[in-house]
Amino acid sequence: MQRPHAVIALPNNIEIDARAQRNALALVAAGYRVTMVGFGTGIPNEGVIAGVPYVLCQAKPKSGGPAPATGPKPPSILYRIVRKLFHLALRRRPPQKVAKAIARVEETAGAVVKQANRRLVRPAQGLVTKTAQKVNPPKDDPNAPFDWRAALPHVPVMTEALRDVIAGLEPDVIVTDVHLLPMGAEVADIQRAKGKQMGLLYDAREYVYGLASDDPNITKGFPALETEAMPKVDATVTVCQPIAEFLAEQYHLDEVPPLVPNAPIGNLPETGKTLTIRDFLHIDDDTPLLVYAGGLSYHRGVHDAVVALKDLPGVHLAIGARRESSYTDELEAIATTHGVRDRVHFVPFAPTHEVDEYLSSGTAAIMPFLPVGNHNWAAPNKYFESVQARLPILTSNMDWLSERVTTLGIGEVFKHSNPPSIVEAATKLLNNLEHYRANLTDEVVAEHTFEHFEHVIVDVAKRITDPALLPGLQPTKLHDNLTAIRSDMLRQRATLADSKLFEPRPWIRIGCANTGGLPQLWAKSLMREYPEAIAESVWRHREQSLTFPVDEVITYGQWVSPAWQKQLQAKLEDRVTHVLTESGRSVIGAKYGAHFYDEVAWFARKGIRQGLVFHGSDIRNPRIHASLEPDSPFKDPTEELTAILQRQVEDLTPHVLSFDGPVFVTTNDLLDYLPQATWLPVVVDTDEWQTSTAPLAHGGKPVVFHVPSRRSIKGSEDVDAVCRQLEAEGHIVYRGLGELTRDEMRREMLAADIVVDQIRLGDYGITAVEAMSGSRVVVGHVADRVRQRIKDEVPVVEATSQTLRDVLLQVAADPARAAVLGNQGREYATRWHDGRHSADVLADFMGLSKPVR
Repeated sequence: MQRPHAVIALPNNIEIDARAQRNALALVAAGYRVTMVGFGTGIPNEGVIAGVPYVLCQAKPKSGGPAPATGPKPPSILYRIVRKLFHLALRRRPPQKVAKAIARVEETAGAVVKQANRRLVRPAQGLVTKTAQKVNPPKDDPNAPFDWRAALPHVPVMTEALRDVIAGLEPDVIVTDVHLLPMGAEVADIQRAKGKQMGLLYDAREYVYGLASDDPNITKGFPALETEAMPKVDATVTVCQPIAEFLAEQYHLDEVPPLVPNAPIGNLPETGKTLTIRDFLHIDDDTPLLVYAGGLSYHRGVHDAVVALKDLPGVHLAIGARRESSYTDELEAIATTHGVRDRVHFVPFAPTHEVDEYLSSGTAAIMPFLPVGNHNWAAPNKYFESVQARLPILTSNMDWLSERVTTLGIGEVFKHSNPPSIVEAATKLLNNLEHYRANLTDEVVAEHTFEHFEHVIVDVAKRITDPALLPGLQPTKLHDNLTAIRSDMLRQRATLADSKLFEPRPWIRIGCANTGGLPQLWAKSLMREYPEAIAESVWRHREQSLTFPVDEVITYGQWVSPAWQKQLQAKLEDRVTHVLTESGRSVIGAKYGAHFYDEVAWFARKGIRQGLVFHGSDIRNPRIHASLEPDSPFKDPTEELTAILQRQVEDLTPHVLSFDGPVFVTTNDLLDYLPQATWLPVVVDTDEWQTSTAPLAHGGKPVVFHVPSRRSIKGSEDVDAVCRQLEAEGHIVYRGLGELTRDEMRREMLAADIVVDQIRLGDYGITAVEAMSGSRVVVGHVADRVRQRIKDEVPVVEATSQTLRDVLLQVAADPARAAVLGNQGREYATRWHDGRHSADVLADFMGLSKPVR
């Protein structure tokens, strides 16, 4: 029976929405088939996040018209003028009381204008029947419903962008927040017209009647939207009891919505050294450090915490931020005025699911909210993350937070907008830290994890799923689906740190060939093992059948654009400390030329250390290879491909040999051409490729797998001929497949017993490493001179085109030996190719010290 399909619909690009990802993972564990569908840009339109497939949609363009709005109705001209004056004079936004005064002035002025218009317009133009008045009340009727579609034009745009995509997924359940309730209702109607039942689950993340905004389009628009949509909602969950009780009363719900708070997952898989805030600060471990993690605006009250520092000697404050803004400018100015600038630190946001680990090196968390909007009923992520980090909490006297912190005895409450009160509460807490820490027991922490609430979202989803579909659920455990999160989180670090606001860090940019996806794998390995570093991978887009994940894709238009080149150079000068250039190509687009040596002088002038890395044919000299390898594919110098490669390496090699910087190679055979280079091993996610099945354990015919190359360089023609003959004779089952996706490649390889790598080049490559990671027997040609360069026994069974038949027959006849080879291959791949050794090589290039674990 087919599994029911749950769709998580989002008004964002999915990547940083931890709540949506947690809900998705809970439903995956419950046995649903889950797809996340978001609205935005910044990542590929389709892919996988946190192990869950996603689709990203953009606004549909309107022919001949302006681009659709992607946000609320713009603020009024008067408000924008006042905001500009405040920014120029005080480096801050207008406070809420000013914004409210502006709104009152505009409302009064609008009423006066409407009244004047009614008096001036001719009576005939205003004639309407009483019946018409009742059906279509005039827009200035105080009893008329607020027109949220005009106030929030981005909501219809998102609805239009997502509706058909989600309807095409044939959802059985949609989980969404207030933005996309109209879209969910429309899809439910579409499904109903097909005779299918679909449940609409409203994830009420916050109290929309109290949104912390100065914009009446938001403060009036979202309540009106929610009011209109609620009759079409099948079930609701929310984040805290006060909001749940309000929703039940406001909309006459049959039950008070159950709670799914913004709690982090409590037991993520282990990774390298944990990324913490103190990794960015040059302060002693015992220096008191208050941490604020969350959105930055005047409503959050962080300025009060900065002022309080002047009366908290020796205490530092770390403020999480995304980028510089008028408010961060204001905070810097306040800190300077009060003489505490050296104790105020702006740090990047942590990746989505690592916030609790990130905060853990702090002394206490501080939440200085002002009583604006829904802050009194806020159950913010940062509260649950702080408890998970076992940090005592300082909070302003907001109702829900105060009650929680006081009841649990895990912190102190101060008066909002009152720096002396912050000083008093902080002093009391810092002088008795162990008391508050003792109350953060294992039981309390466990009650603040997503695992504690996971069943709620599942139970509610099941309740609104067609009962006939529930037998199709295929449950697993939540923690069986978490491995992908760690990889995704590493990739987010570069994006989150990309601002001039933060203190300089070791930063490397790797690209732009993206061979085998290695730049991103190296980048993630480095950041996992050396958290102080930032690494990003880039690829200049080229049309090709197989592509690999990368952090940044550069189009040809960007590559040749002076504006883009200028923007990149500014970033390189401001943040990047190292570049690793692939295959001798340029990094700064076509600014100086197509090759690395065209821009060496610029990097030298800017103090950016440059390294080179080569993968194979980009530096392998065909003439030299032919003299070293009896089976070399380059024996005929007149063959077209050989002649092209020969010209390329002869042009490039002199520049590489004269390069005054480190040179790296991904395979040891390339040391034949660059003897002074350093081995930077290819990286494979060894956990992803791990399998418990030993080769030849099934007792049947051995399955032999090979990916034929389009070229004859790797000897695929010989491999194919030998394997097809052995299959015809009944000795093996041969799987010679080309044009595979990455998932297909992994599935086919792990289903095989023996994987044949290249047999003509003299070294092993990524395919061999992936096979070894999966404990498959690898057969290929690794020359003796290459084996001697590696400080380990290379577990690749030696074979050439002349010996391949006999080697395959010998391996196939000895299951015990195959099992040993499989184990040896797994150990070898883990030792050299799981990213740890490559991270150490890159760290040495960057001058990084090995962190203490």
